[in-house]
Amino acid sequence: MNDRWWSKWRRYGDGPQSLQQLLKQVEKATQVRRSGLDRVLAELKVHRDATADPDLRSALTWLCNAQSRMASSPTTAHSREVLLAAYEVRRILASAG
Repeated sequence: MNDRWWSKWRRYGDGPQSLQQLLKQVEKATQVRRSGLDRVLAELKVHRDATADPDLRSALTWLCNAQSRMASSPTTAHSREVLLAAYEVRRILASAG
């Protein structure tokens, strides 16, 4: 799904955020404990389930799993894993478009 569609949906209500916005929130959350990460994780899962690209789906699955671990047990190792998984999603997005 393209970012314009997501941003238009977002403007008219409380729809899902773009994948880029979610990645920013996930990365910030590794530095500072933030609220609302359950919603971010739910939206990441929507993006994961909506993608047809197997590499992106795999990277998003890794990110969702890492984010779940980080939410339940915020450690330096979990933060590092979230950042690595987010980097992989960004790398795949950049190579696709």
